[in-house]
Amino acid sequence: MGNILITKEVADLLRVSEEYVRELIRHRKLRAYKEGRRGGFRIMLQEVERYINQKHKEMELIHRGK
Repeated sequence: MGNILITKEVADLLRVSEEYVRELIRHRKLRAYKEGRRGGFRIMLQEVERYINQKHKEMELIHRGK
């Protein structure tokens, strides 16, 4: 796996469906770009790491509030 991932690879990493990854992209929670006219999304590995870190921070805030 390189620095640029396709939606299936991101879905496997996050253990979610490819459709959920596309939803994250559409809602701008995960930055990506389209490759070619009919190509799928491409996501930088650093962007996936940023998303995971942000989710961890959100969970910490939720647990601190209890």
